[in-house]
Amino acid sequence: MPLIVMLMLLLTACTPAVGNQPVAAHAGGSSAGETVRPASQLVFEPDHVNAGEAREGDSATVFLRVRNAGDQMASIVDVTTSCGCTVAEPEERLLMPGGFTRIRLTIDTFAKQDDVQKWVELTDDQGRRSRAWVTLNVTANPHLDATKRSIFDGQCGSCHFAPAAGKSDGQAIYQAVCLMCHGAGGEGAYAPKLAGLRDVGALAALIAAGTGSRHMPGFARAQGGPLTADQIDALSRWLATLDE
Repeated sequence: MPLIVMLMLLLTACTPAVGNQPVAAHAGGSSAGETVRPASQLVFEPDHVNAGEAREGDSATVFLRVRNAGDQMASIVDVTTSCGCTVAEPEERLLMPGGFTRIRLTIDTFAKQDDVQKWVELTDDQGRRSRAWVTLNVTANPHLDATKRSIFDGQCGSCHFAPAAGKSDGQAIYQAVCLMCHGAGGEGAYAPKLAGLRDVGALAALIAAGTGSRHMPGFARAQGGPLTADQIDALSRWLATLDE
């Protein structure tokens, strides 16, 4: 059964927004020279949510409340999420001052394990943004051990397969299909660290064939993955330069 987490806090419309910080112009965060816009008056309450537990393979559904903390009506013109496995759907888009709506967030937990964090970001009609974070503990599901499903299929493929197309530089390949699991510098995140490994051949073999787990399948095209032999070679050589 889907995990349903109803998050409707009984806050009055005059409650001040908490954690309403400026948001970078791009969803990935700010960098040198990047414009930082004021945060939207459409605010998530709360903006950090613990959604509890879900078994891997189950759908986790969370309802996030959004309030118009401004003195003019405002509308949600876009909603984005951290990855393709997370879908966000606002119940209403136009909010009067002090008005509320909910955003339904549905997370596909396939090939996830332990503590997982996702974000959802809305953009209002002034181009301003607000973001909320959802954490979820994904527990083991032995019924999936024989599944034929892969992280390269469906919505999962929008993060783990498609972005590798046309890339030849090792770092670019890593940022496209590895970073979200292994961390920005290979330090490890949801998946083990890769920094400090110097054996290019061993790295290439691991990337190509995987570990035999649905969490780390073979990324070689012969295994159903997105990477050519040249891409695996470039990625392995770049990984071998990373320091711990």
